[in-house]
Amino acid sequence: MAAPLTLPIAPTALRSHEKSQPTSKECVAVILKRCKASLIADWLTRTKRTPELNHLNLSDEQRTGHLPKLVDDLVKRLSIPNLPGKDSDASPSPAAVQHGTLRRKQGYSSGMLIHESRILQVTIFGTLHENQSLLEFNLLLPDVMTIADEVDSQLTQTMESFTNGSPKSAKAQIVKPKG
Repeated sequence: MAAPLTLPIAPTALRSHEKSQPTSKECVAVILKRCKASLIADWLTRTKRTPELNHLNLSDEQRTGHLPKLVDDLVKRLSIPNLPGKDSDASPSPAAVQHGTLRRKQGYSSGMLIHESRILQVTIFGTLHENQSLLEFNLLLPDVMTIADEVDSQLTQTMESFTNGSPKSAKAQIVKPKG
């Protein structure tokens, strides 16, 4: 019986396989910055299809005017290094405060603001899903946690200005018990 013929794997075969894979990965902040216009367009489409939000007669600009700055604030927060095990502080967002004041004038309810925020998170995560082949997966979970925290912080600031007319600080004040 003849010995089996063994052929070395050609280096070019490996290289052709490597070329089929995406060569550059992007962090979440880069993807959101690059996709900001389509993210906002998707958010607008979703809000227009939502009966709880589309009954007010608002232009597209009136509905989305706040979003570019909120996305910019989110991208900025994602760009700040986060130390493992340390909670990061959300940044004050003048855009979120202005958004709450404007929505009060436009006749929104608090429930409508919460619904808008939920749609924003869903839209952001949808954008990331559409770009998953480009994502740096080792950073994805911490970035998703930061997105949730930042969008919640923005919602808190929006709600404070919506209900009180003037924002409180972005951080909760500690109340010392008497005694």
